Amino acid sequence: MRDLGIRWLLDRIGDNGEPAFANQHNGYYRLPWTLAFAGQREAGACVLDWIEKFTLTAEGDLQPGPPRAAWTRVAATYPLTIIAHGAWVLERYGTATTVFDTVRQLQDPESGGAYWERPEARTDGRQLLFPTAQLGLTALTMGHIGVAEHVYSWFKALLASQPELPSRFYVGWTSNGLVTDVPDSDRYNLVVDFSAPRQAFHNPGIAAAFLARYADRTGTTSASDAARDLLRLYDGATPQLFNYRESTGVCKLGFGSSMLLEAVPEHFLVNNILRMTQWYRESQTPQGAWMPRTFLRPDPQEWHAIEKTAEHVLWVSMMLVALHTYERFAHEETTA
Repeated sequence: MRDLGIRWLLDRIGDNGEPAFANQHNGYYRLPWTLAFAGQREAGACVLDWIEKFTLTAEGDLQPGPPRAAWTRVAATYPLTIIAHGAWVLERYGTATTVFDTVRQLQDPESGGAYWERPEARTDGRQLLFPTAQLGLTALTMGHIGVAEHVYSWFKALLASQPELPSRFYVGWTSNGLVTDVPDSDRYNLVVDFSAPRQAFHNPGIAAAFLARYADRTGTTSASDAARDLLRLYDGATPQLFNYRESTGVCKLGFGSSMLLEAVPEHFLVNNILRMTQWYRESQTPQGAWMPRTFLRPDPQEWHAIEKTAEHVLWVSMMLVALHTYERFAHEETTA
């Protein structure tokens, strides 16, 4: 699955590193990280070259127009943190540092959360879980422990304030605290109802990934305990969780389980990864792509498939690494 997805992506990257449809949508921000992690460093570096020239400003921000348009009112920090992450693992430290310096300006100085909107579009200073988790993951990768600690403080406050777990998980925060007064128009972004289909099921998974990595870096056992508790929320979810036409966000269950498995080798995490292996196999097209959920994008385009396939290739690659690590651990346990 990984190799088929990689080939599909490489067929959509020009000789100069330009991703297909880059003039229409910035769905290519994850390509450098994905390709580097999956063993295609030259291709990842080529895409990063193109991003440096045509996507980023000299200050490390997204250029106006297609690079920025989709990320003005939604998940403003998300593509930037992922570009910085990719640049760091490709050892392009100057680019990574410049971009991350811009991201830090989009972190709430009090709470530690990542702002949902860019400054020019900001209304209530809302911070959401998945961009904040990615901010923390990139900070850990780049060695910015102070930033990661601030993100961990945000997570502790968010988790301590939950009023309806394990049935509902609220994922928004403002200066007034946890957002629980959720209008219908914002329900998908702000609360995960585990009894219902069509939910933002990515939230517990990416939260667990950050908390597992934070625990591994700092030795904070309460962080790994919190990661385990979040992944257990999927156990009581509707079976529609795995309907890939409705809920592609479940992909991050494999991500979070892989990150925690490397630190906490428990069987339920292996079961999660094996279940997600089945999900990825069922949802991948014969050509190698993965498509986004259709209820949010009833008419998905190929540029959306590039974005989703780049993400899924990365999580599948991490699942392979985690399973190999667990297999070695299990063998050592048996021989001991």
